[in-house]
Amino acid sequence: HPPSYQPSSKIPQELFDKIIANEDNFLWPEEVKLFGQVLNNNLPAIATQDSERGVLREDYFSDYIIPLVDHEPWVEKNIPIPPGERAAIIDAVKAKIQSGVYEPSQASYRSRWFWVKKKSG
Repeated sequence: HPPSYQPSSKIPQELFDKIIANEDNFLWPEEVKLFGQVLNNNLPAIATQDSERGVLREDYFSDYIIPLVDHEPWVEKNIPIPPGERAAIIDAVKAKIQSGVYEPSQASYRSRWFWVKKKSG
């Protein structure tokens, strides 16, 4: 029988409870314990923040090339950024670029994007 989940600094009990979310008792108690054990055994491979992310080596997985038919690239204007939010948005985008989540691009395409502020701030 697996032991009960042992909270860690990386995944505290509150986060584990959100991850498992077993309100409808779909999982048996032993399955919840097993999930916790598997999670703890694999903590080094789990990223809970962008700065912990890694990427797969290119010699294992090369970039995927999507074949296209001839067409005109699209360029869409972004939704204006509220001046009061501009600095925070720029900082957040820079953090995503620094952690490797976003990559700079010189592509011929540009799609709209927008920022949604969470209720929690």
